[in-house]
Amino acid sequence: MTSGPPLQRLTKRAQFLFVRAGFRASRGGVLVEARRREAAGAIGVGFTASKKVGGAVERNRAKRRLREAARRLLPEHGIAGVDYVLVARQQTPSAPWLALLDDLGNALIRLRADLEAPGGPAKRAKAPAKSTESD
Repeated sequence: MTSGPPLQRLTKRAQFLFVRAGFRASRGGVLVEARRREAAGAIGVGFTASKKVGGAVERNRAKRRLREAARRLLPEHGIAGVDYVLVARQQTPSAPWLALLDDLGNALIRLRADLEAPGGPAKRAKAPAKSTESD
């Protein structure tokens, strides 16, 4: 684990709404939203779990798991001056720990590419459309 910029918690609704207008990457057990702030500095991080995840016990467990995963991965894969919101999915409370870490790591790598692309999000090549005509 490398020591990167410090983590700063997002606590206000306005901060979460600001990040929501940015980039997002969804991987299995987690959805990650990210948006660059004007002021550089710490990595901002917030956590949320809706009632779709389950009752209070399941939501709290999902957020605890996301907090620990973020503590481990954001210093290495996060970008200073960027706010991240980790949104729990239904699989988050019960997903295998290594799979959850892998999902979060992959999402953070994808968001880094989007945030650092000069003209916006990195574009992936689309597969050619299948022809519906039969010869």
